[in-house]
Amino acid sequence: MHIHERKAERKRLGGLMARSPMRVYKAFGDLGGQVYADGAISKKHKELTALAVAVSQNCFD
Repeated sequence: MHIHERKAERKRLGGLMARSPMRVYKAFGDLGGQVYADGAISKKHKELTALAVAVSQNCFD
């Protein structure tokens, strides 16, 4: 599957989940917003830390 196909499929599935009556998808998105909010550590530093972990673990998707 090419990258454009994967992006299209991810977008399609994201739309299905967003329209779902289940609240898990929205709650997970809200949690992400809270995790990356500025606090004791800035949003920028949290994102850079997440990027460093992803690169060190080969998690590029």
